[in-house]
Amino acid sequence: MGKIKLFSLLLLLVSGLGIAFALEIELITPANNAVYDTSMPTVREFLANFDARGEKPPRPPKTKHELEQERKQNAAYDAWVKAGRDKSKKVKPYKDRYNFYIHNSWSKELMKRAEVEENKYKPFTWKFDGFATNIVVEFYEANAPTTGEPTYKESVSFKQKTSLFPNYLMIGKTYKWRVSAEDKSGKRFYSPFNTVITKNEWPRMIKTPSFNMRDMGGGTNVFGQTIRQGLLYRGQAIPAGKTGEKYLKSLYVDALQIKTELDLRGEKECLERRKAWGEKDLTALFGINHIYLEIIPYHMYYPANKENMLKIFEELSKKENYPIYFHCAVGSDRTGTIAFLIDGIVGRSEKHMIDNYELPSFNRNLTRYRYCRKGSEMIHTLKGKNGEPYHVTIPKYLRNLGVPQEQIDAIRDILIEK
Repeated sequence: MGKIKLFSLLLLLVSGLGIAFALEIELITPANNAVYDTSMPTVREFLANFDARGEKPPRPPKTKHELEQERKQNAAYDAWVKAGRDKSKKVKPYKDRYNFYIHNSWSKELMKRAEVEENKYKPFTWKFDGFATNIVVEFYEANAPTTGEPTYKESVSFKQKTSLFPNYLMIGKTYKWRVSAEDKSGKRFYSPFNTVITKNEWPRMIKTPSFNMRDMGGGTNVFGQTIRQGLLYRGQAIPAGKTGEKYLKSLYVDALQIKTELDLRGEKECLERRKAWGEKDLTALFGINHIYLEIIPYHMYYPANKENMLKIFEELSKKENYPIYFHCAVGSDRTGTIAFLIDGIVGRSEKHMIDNYELPSFNRNLTRYRYCRKGSEMIHTLKGKNGEPYHVTIPKYLRNLGVPQEQIDAIRDILIEK
């Protein structure tokens, strides 16, 4: 009898006896004990090229409307000068105040690559020997027992899926990870464990549909002190549209354990967006405390901002409020203003603070750079005239605004490891 026929008969015999082959799962990457960077390569490239991304792009040609505005304003100024400069109605010449909310050529090319990379970057890979479904990837902190609940896990709905970009790993940690899956009979099989060490380098990005959410912690300040992770997150409004409650619970409740949502929009704006875009209400869904404290971004001494700015830092000084998620609509301007002040309180370096301000550029079509007029005004206003660093000038600014020193100290105590 031929070998092929004999093999076929053996398969039929095994099948008839109800014997099933074990599903085997092999972990491929990262290699065991490898260092893994939680940020995509394009994010690292963006942060590494401080000068390239900070180059102001050439101003686009003025529109007909802008040219007409310039002509009218300069004509009015010339007439005012010719009439003797009447001080009761001072007129200024036209001044080009273009905001430059655009990418320069270097960052434009990088953003194109980032969009492609975001869909393809799957650094954790494995393979199956056999049919697999209901796949689960588990991560345990190195000192945690692997018999209990994992530190974090992700379920994969696709059959035979063999790659993942993990969502919530902290930086500077050691994890044990494994993959499990069910075979056709519903029996679950597990891979052996591998160890992975996450790179101890900010930022800790939280992968969401807009790619504009991250932990304010991680890394060190100018004094070498570590900023705690898992306490304070910045980002955009709660995902809207078709985003389901299951995803929101896995993100805000299970993974990040958010207790307070600090909303830098007005309540009216929030309600309008819920109606127009279908934003979800975390308070109604999960009981997360929602605090509305509307601010106008960048205007550091605007009187209408003062009351809510004081309330924001009062809420940030309360340990029982943490973990906190603070946001506006897109997580760039209002959120960027408060993040800049918090970075100053905890003593971040100037480069880190500008990196944190500019990183929302990865949120599509929402470029925010230090050469933008409004951002530039905030950065220079808080810099101080004598070259003092931000960790000196920002607490001084907040005290002048009326924030008590005890609250500034409390925020430091909460966010800085001793």
